[in-house]
Amino acid sequence: MYYIPEPLNPKKDLGRFSATCFTYLWVMVAAVFIYVFVAFFVIMPGQGMDIQKTQDIVTKFMEKDGGAYILASCLGVLTFTVSRGKQLFKYDLRRKGRKMTPKVFFYMICFLLFAQMFTAVVNQMMQAIMQLFNLDLSSMESGGGGSETLTMLIYSSLMAPVTEEIIFRGAGLRALEKHGKVFAILLTAILFGLFHENLYQFYFASLIGLGFGYIAFEYSIIWSIIFHALNNFVIAEGIAFLSKKAPESIVNIVFYGLLIAGSTVFLLLLILKWPKFKEYIDANRSLPGTYRQAFKSVWFWVLVVFTFLETFLFYSGFFTPLYYLGNNKLANVAEIIKLII
Repeated sequence: MYYIPEPLNPKKDLGRFSATCFTYLWVMVAAVFIYVFVAFFVIMPGQGMDIQKTQDIVTKFMEKDGGAYILASCLGVLTFTVSRGKQLFKYDLRRKGRKMTPKVFFYMICFLLFAQMFTAVVNQMMQAIMQLFNLDLSSMESGGGGSETLTMLIYSSLMAPVTEEIIFRGAGLRALEKHGKVFAILLTAILFGLFHENLYQFYFASLIGLGFGYIAFEYSIIWSIIFHALNNFVIAEGIAFLSKKAPESIVNIVFYGLLIAGSTVFLLLLILKWPKFKEYIDANRSLPGTYRQAFKSVWFWVLVVFTFLETFLFYSGFFTPLYYLGNNKLANVAEIIKLII
């Protein structure tokens, strides 16, 4: 008896993963709503049942607290566990590749610094272009103030790297790898960028997602988690901490000095090793028509439209009672609770 493999269906596979990402976004919103709802009614008795005072306190508390993020990230892993079934922990997260070397480790750090530099340059260009049309979207820019509470530090430096890698470099890569490694790396990177629901972080998250995807495929997801944590804790949190302890001029010299040095090394590597990069791409490319079929997925475009609309509508103040959860901003549902009660 011969086994006939099921024909490849990139539209179905991308659609299913996109639909799960879309579901996760709503799970996050629900988790935040419940978290704030409970906090609201726990705090309100101590404020003499004054709704306005309670709202102000809860809003300030949620801007710094990471508890809802931690809850939402755990629910996110649960969502993808249900979607992938037993495969997530029995297969997706157990694949190993080559042994990490000091050279590759150093080059990956340089890549992360290049991604930061690239984002900083593009941000300035976008702001300049938008000013020509009298548009000010500076409030969309990723906040770099660092974590102000232990719970937020735990989330940004530990929980987010672990759960996001499990979702995108675990469930995502393995769900799409049958269509080629390059396809899986590229599409999960795009979805990773969309997941951040922030215009300025979209291309930064998508760019580093390419690196994390390569590392997860060729080494292991453990290393993609480590690099993700290093990016969040050492680069982002480290610079934020330094900015509070040293003069701004010194911080800028250190920060941009590292970005320029790391970017220079990475770009030189890209130029010198381009034949090997191209060889990897050619060896792991998809069958003709794969992308055309994949982009026919309705759920993929639902996710794209939803995240972009959410980004612009929430930041434009169209939905002033809510802040969405992307880019380390918690939903401020105190206004909605105030309307309900």
